Amino acid sequence: MAKRKTIALALGSGGARGYAHIGVIEEVLARGYDIRAISGCSMGALVGGIHAAGKLDAYRDWVCELDYFDVLRLVDVTWSPMGAIRARRIMDELEALIGDTRIEDLPIAVTTVATDLIAQKEVWFQSGNLLEAIRASIAVPGVITPVQRDRKVLVDGGLMNPLPITPLVAAHVDLVLAVNATAHSPRNQTLEQMLPPADAAEEEAREAALEARGGGFSDWLRGVRRGAERIFSAEKEQALEDQQGMAFASPVGGVPLPPGDASRLKFEALKSSDAEPAPGTEALAEPQAETGAVTQGKQPPSAAEPERVDENAPELAWGKLDMMMRSFDITQATLAKYKIAGYPPDILVEIPKTVCGAYEFHRAAGLIKLGRHLAAEALDRYEKGSDG
Repeated sequence: MAKRKTIALALGSGGARGYAHIGVIEEVLARGYDIRAISGCSMGALVGGIHAAGKLDAYRDWVCELDYFDVLRLVDVTWSPMGAIRARRIMDELEALIGDTRIEDLPIAVTTVATDLIAQKEVWFQSGNLLEAIRASIAVPGVITPVQRDRKVLVDGGLMNPLPITPLVAAHVDLVLAVNATAHSPRNQTLEQMLPPADAAEEEAREAALEARGGGFSDWLRGVRRGAERIFSAEKEQALEDQQGMAFASPVGGVPLPPGDASRLKFEALKSSDAEPAPGTEALAEPQAETGAVTQGKQPPSAAEPERVDENAPELAWGKLDMMMRSFDITQATLAKYKIAGYPPDILVEIPKTVCGAYEFHRAAGLIKLGRHLAAEALDRYEKGSDG
């Protein structure tokens, strides 16, 4: 009987695209490989840790049932200045799944990578509570609140190492497979375009059914997001005013108000405003300066907003979260290239960052299929090469 080949997996960050790690693991196991070590950050740490704990099938079944509203119910918003989401609800679900598991007791060697903002370096969890390590590794800066322990402020491992191959350098295995879930793509390939035809048709039908069941959910969500943007902007402005010892001016007579009343007035004003402006009225929110003119106290349009290359192109409806996550994706994609060049894996599976947004956690089924499909192609190439 032929000896099973041993393999180590480096599972990168990428938000919802990290669901593809599940499909990769399934394909690796289906081909008879023996997974001896896993290194992961962010979503890669979550999926890798759950697999090592023996609960990946149960986790897969759960996430494949999540729709828009289920994902929203898992979002527990906080007013902490260090993040918008506590992630307590998702951690409660994971705790029910894997319990009080310690990393050193797992049958597979696991390294969970986080980033310490104080020391400005990577932190490798190779022992201790698995859930605590995962929670630190998924703390996207500014989005999910960080973990503070032992004089460390721990956030997403992808901030410094979005594809943690280095912890596997000393692993005694036959080969290393890395999954880059923030890969650059020469084309804006969608999930449906990358899936085999049958799977693509199924994914399109599933998305259409979800949208129909949501009953205009997308429009409603856009309104909620705009309202949230206003609240976060107001909170940021108030923090700056408080820091400088300033008070928000009263709309009546210009009488200064205490900071607490200022916050209340801003919140009431936001609460009373519409969540979504009427179609076609967005441009009327502020008077626009005439071309080439500079009005009193305002910048010329060329200085106040980015130059539009194509005037006929549709305006992007990006909010602050979109800007932040897209910027984070670009940084991670660039860092991942350097990690791959410095420590080339034997097999590389690349998930383009264009296949879905980082927070489209309702698309687990399609992303798992994509991960398995791309892993099969990569393993075919490797096995043909090694046989030759």
